[in-house]
Amino acid sequence: MMHIAVVIPAYKPGSNCLDLIEDILAAGFPHIIVVDDGSGPEYADFFSSLLSIPQATVLRHAANQGKGRALKTAFHYIVNEQLPFDAIITADADGQHLVSDMIKLSREMAEEPNHVVLGARDFNHKEVPFRSRFGNRFTRLLFRLSTGTVLTDTQTGLRGIPVKYLPRLLGVLGERFEYEMNVLAALKKNYIPISEVPIQTVYLDANKSSHFNPLKDSFHIYKVFLLYGISGAASFGLDIGLYWIFIQLLRDEAPELFIIFATIAARVLSSLFNYYINRNKVFKQGSRQSFYRYYLLAGFIMLLSAASVHLLYAEWLGRGEVILKVMVDAVLFIFGFIAQRAWVFRKD
Repeated sequence: MMHIAVVIPAYKPGSNCLDLIEDILAAGFPHIIVVDDGSGPEYADFFSSLLSIPQATVLRHAANQGKGRALKTAFHYIVNEQLPFDAIITADADGQHLVSDMIKLSREMAEEPNHVVLGARDFNHKEVPFRSRFGNRFTRLLFRLSTGTVLTDTQTGLRGIPVKYLPRLLGVLGERFEYEMNVLAALKKNYIPISEVPIQTVYLDANKSSHFNPLKDSFHIYKVFLLYGISGAASFGLDIGLYWIFIQLLRDEAPELFIIFATIAARVLSSLFNYYINRNKVFKQGSRQSFYRYYLLAGFIMLLSAASVHLLYAEWLGRGEVILKVMVDAVLFIFGFIAQRAWVFRKD
């Protein structure tokens, strides 16, 4: 078996957290690192009691900084102290991660020592709260579209991570719950393999102990995906506006080809805007190769858009060519979105 430590970020932990820690040590895990994420004076006795456990280390934040920062604090400690661990397992402090499942992760990591191993819950059980079931399905879909990676559970906190990857994960953006999602995206970009292990789905009191704020924390998790949509929507609006302008200018000048000419002129200008936003604000990476790839893709989509609208256009539509273009480009937007993620702005 690998030498594995367990990392537990804790914010106002419940009474079952101590039982969890004792069960983890009883199962044979050699060390536990607990991060007190600013739980406050009323929890001081709980964290002080952990100091009497030789196999436990307590790290403290003076104020609550979020789960992502708590995990980074533990990662910094392991890397800076050069602790003799092959890997770590991250677990939540609310008792929803079972020790038996941690053992399953450790066995999988022993067989696949270069993989990040995720504990995957089954969200089809009736006891799973609706917000958790809906949130996982929605996030899973967005994650698949934006990264190309198909995962069963993108929000799991039970994760096995080889220590050699921790320095790279310390550079991942995010301080709160969004950090865990960003880590999954970073694994894809860094070509780090991922495995999933089925684990039990446990929700205590309908998950009331969770500190997840549905509105605020969902925004932080999804904002990276929202940037995709905002960039695309802004570019799409600019493209449609320019297309309409060029339609008015070219309708009488080139009655046979005005749709194609208007499509090309509008797409060239809007694509310059879109490339700049995607490179500097969305993907935050790009090279000379990404520029060439982008315009190869843009040219292909432009021709496909023009040809589709031209072929589908009929006289009975009257002046409905703008509406037809909106419908065609709505379909092509999904294709372009996936192609940019997988090819144009990929990490070389």
